[in-house]
Amino acid sequence: MSKLFENRMLYVSVLVGVAILVLVGCDAAEPVANVDSQAKKIVTFEGGAVTQGELDEFAAQSGLDSSMSKDDPQYQAAMQQIMPQLVDIEIAKAYAQEHNITVSDKEVDQEITKIKEQVGEQARSSGQDLSDQEAYEQALKQNNITEDQLREDIRENLPVQKVQERVAGNAEPSDEEIQNFYEKNKEAQFTTPEQRCVRHILFNKDQEQKAEEVKQQLEDGGDFAKLAREDSQDPGSAAKGGDLGCLGKGETVPEFEEAAFGAEQDEIVGPIQTEFGYHILQVTDIKPEQTRPLREVEAQIRSQLTTEKQTEEFSKWVQEQRKKRNVKYLKGYEPPDQG
Repeated sequence: MSKLFENRMLYVSVLVGVAILVLVGCDAAEPVANVDSQAKKIVTFEGGAVTQGELDEFAAQSGLDSSMSKDDPQYQAAMQQIMPQLVDIEIAKAYAQEHNITVSDKEVDQEITKIKEQVGEQARSSGQDLSDQEAYEQALKQNNITEDQLREDIRENLPVQKVQERVAGNAEPSDEEIQNFYEKNKEAQFTTPEQRCVRHILFNKDQEQKAEEVKQQLEDGGDFAKLAREDSQDPGSAAKGGDLGCLGKGETVPEFEEAAFGAEQDEIVGPIQTEFGYHILQVTDIKPEQTRPLREVEAQIRSQLTTEKQTEEFSKWVQEQRKKRNVKYLKGYEPPDQG
């Protein structure tokens, strides 16, 4: 659940690693090197700047180990990777301010509601019996932030998302592109391989005779689940009457797989010897390979391709605007491609 709060700017996470630049009419000032403080300007651009304090805070939110020495080459390399991300966000904020892109109280409330739903869903999917509100409060506590701090971050950073939407929000895939993606990825993404639903009774390596006796009981009408609970040496499945669930190929040892996929439904098979001992197994259901039709996955594909197209469109715009923003780095803070 805490992953949703690792970077409190989760609502603009799509912007991380993507530059955001805008056209403005004034020249960028030179970075200031002679101010030894958190206010030191380490990057300047037309319309704004990035300070050392902002970089340190962003690095901490990005998970950089604060205990590392700032003279450590690894620390410096990490900072050079982080720097462009921060510059992108700060320029987007400048653009939003220049174009009067603001955030209302209602929009902040809507983002808080989304976050509550996300952390609530994640908590319940991990087995925690929590309401959205309870999961949200727990997440705030675990990440040592208050709701007021989160609201402040939303208000500060949501305009960045609005900038991205303005720049690339209209980019969408064509029907032909969706069809081509489906055909290309049909087998890998939209096809469920054949599965065998299996239950078994496991005997130790010195219990082959016992396995034969139990198989005979089953063939004479014995209750599989009852015998599994009584005789199986696999405690995990024995408690469930021997049920192993539905298995695909490659999910179990070769000898067991060969027996399961070679059996007819309801057939009693075994004893099969594996590295675990002797197995008596029964296939309770056969699920054939299934491919979901395009109509079922079209919305999923459209969403994925839309995101990719908008990111691509945004990146193109970024490269052009970066030059026009005239971004300048203080020596020692340049990203790798500008050092």
